[in-house]
Amino acid sequence: MVDSARADDALAEVADELYALLPDEFTAARNARAAQLRADDDRALAKAVGELRRPSPAAWLMNQLVRHRADELEELLQLGEQLRAAQADLDAAALTALARERRKVVGALARDAGRLADELGNAVRTPVVDDVAETLQAAMTDASAADAVRSGRLVRALEAVGTEVDLDGAVAGGSSGSRRAARAARSPSAGGAAAADGDAPRDEVGARRARKRQEDRETDRERAARERAEREQAERHRAVRERAERRAAEAEARAVSAEEAAAEASDRLDDAHAAADRAAATRDDLEAQLRDLETRLAAAERDLADAERTVRPLERAHDRASRAAEEARAAADELRAELDAED
Repeated sequence: MVDSARADDALAEVADELYALLPDEFTAARNARAAQLRADDDRALAKAVGELRRPSPAAWLMNQLVRHRADELEELLQLGEQLRAAQADLDAAALTALARERRKVVGALARDAGRLADELGNAVRTPVVDDVAETLQAAMTDASAADAVRSGRLVRALEAVGTEVDLDGAVAGGSSGSRRAARAARSPSAGGAAAADGDAPRDEVGARRARKRQEDRETDRERAARERAEREQAERHRAVRERAERRAAEAEARAVSAEEAAAEASDRLDDAHAAADRAAATRDDLEAQLRDLETRLAAAERDLADAERTVRPLERAHDRASRAAEEARAAADELRAELDAED
């Protein structure tokens, strides 16, 4: 039993070193360490080290949170303990408040994980950050998942299904857990139920410091949120102002166009009035000429009627004279014919 525990500790120590590396460095470092152990004739450990799996991107980033954001991560895991206690006590009010706080801290730590990846020179994409958030949720849901996260040797991301988290094959490097997980379990932030009585004052100081750090971080988050809200509000105001200025400029341009169109319409109206006046004058002149022609036509018609009355008797006398002349010529022609016959 002692040899098995020692072997687990030895494997956990090697795994702690390997899972602190960048993903691209992991495989070569693992193989080199396994070769070294074989050369040292520690074949069992060499075989176990050679079987260590490269962590997924989300698991690698979770392992780095354990190493570089330990305080923030431990405070999140403590909040998970409070949530589980509230669920056990069926404390609805506490559950509501703690669930709201959980969403806030999980989102904040997941975003910080993305920034940490940048700092470590291994930037990750948004889906990886989402998997980190899912793993943090799982660690808050289940105490065993929290211990798995604390180990710093996750191989894959975790997911909570209800209140259960599947941990099969999720942690590498032995079953005893790393020294880091053991220290976290014994720390004031993890509850310290198994600590010796002499550690109580130190635990209380640690708890006060943890609360102070949490309050400072909450203040920083509130200030950052307030500043972000102020920036967003200023941006909205600027956007509103710019839209108003654009609309004012467009309205002014439309007003200028309308004024120009009105001036053109007024000029056209003046021209139309002048044309109407000229047409009216022409109409009046034509009407005067028409009245004059009508007067002259009436006079001519009267003169024609008078002439007709005078001409008709003359025409009748002419006709009678013409007939008399014809009769006289006819009688004269008969006489000449008789005379010619006698001769």
